[in-house]
Formats: sequence, structure tokens, C-alpha cells
Amino acid sequence: MINHEKYTEILQWHNGIEYFDYNPAIDWAIELIRNGNESDNILIVASFSKPVDREEIKPYITGALKELNLNEKYGEYSIIANVHYYLEQILNDYEMRKNLSKLYEICLYTNMDSRLMPFYFLYHGWCELEEIGENDYFEGADLDNIEEVIKDQAKICIDQYVFGKESLDKIEEKEVLLKSYNLKEEIKIKAIWQSIKSIWNKK
Repeated sequence: MINHEKYTEILQWHNGIEYFDYNPAIDWAIELIRNGNESDNILIVASFSKPVDREEIKPYITGALKELNLNEKYGEYSIIANVHYYLEQILNDYEMRKNLSKLYEICLYTNMDSRLMPFYFLYHGWCELEEIGENDYFEGADLDNIEEVIKDQAKICIDQYVFGKESLDKIEEKEVLLKSYNLKEEIKIKAIWQSIKSIWNKK
């Protein structure tokens, strides 16, 4: 069963979320009807069958939100809306690897947004764990606990950036982490170039 309150909040951002999953909207609407809300658009949403046609249901979601006096969120909300959506999927143990990949892609798309760097590191760390059995990207993460580590980071991210509980100390910690990562990558690149030069000079 969906968390009705959380899904209502996320649903307000549906236009700003790529590949939004509208299937739970049917159960959401049915729950509203059970609670006595039988407005036109809510009844229509409840009548849909799964899997939902995204484009077909969209206008009725917009109408249902208006009937509930809820505003749709756009623009500046779109990045955090995307992130919140995928974080909630992770916390619900739903296709964790796929949703981590989405967070990784958003991080790249936003030019390595520091708020998303833990998921960037975890994405690469998980790949490295599978390839060589250890990871140099996220300290303390191994194949036995990687999913719990990701969920812990999801909770932290929601608290800080969705509910605004970010502290100055945490921001400074992330900046230090990002600088450390950049230095590490720079060292790796230099090492690769030295190897290439060495091979070239031997020819």
C-alpha cells in the first residue's frame, strides 16, 4: 500500500519528473473516494487500469489536484522533485539499482550537484564492488551493506534538501568530500598520462 500523504506531495511534482510512475495514482484516488472525496477527476483517475497511459491520465491528475486545492510545482522544484521521487522509491525497496542510476544521471546532468555526490560515489562504488570486490568511492560500503548504505543516504538527503534540515557543518563536509574526490581524480588522470608517456617513450 502506498503512503498516501507522501504520494500526494510527490504527485504535485508529477509534471517536473521524467518517467513519473502514475500507476499508484489509481490506489491514491480510490483511497480519496473511501474518505468521501468523489470529485469528477478523482473518480476518473480511480477508473483507470494498470499499466497507466501516462499522457492519458496526466490532465486528470492536474484536475484532481485542483479539486483538492493543491498546486502543481514546476521550475525550481523540478530537480529536487526528481530526486525526492527516486529517493522514495529507494526507501520503499523498489528497483534500488535502477533508481540509484537515475540519481547518478541527475547528478551528471546538474554538473555534479554537491547534494547528489553521495549517490554518484555509491553508483561507482557498487560497480567497483561487483568488479573487484572492493570500492574506493564510498568508505564503509561493501556488497553486504550497500543497499542499507544507499537507504541511509536517501534518508539524509530527504531530511536535508526536501525538509530543509541541512546544517552548515554538513555542507562543509560535502565540500571537503568533493574537493577530496576531485584531487583523487586528478591524481588518477596524471597516473594514466604517465603510463601512456612511458609506453610511448619505449617505442
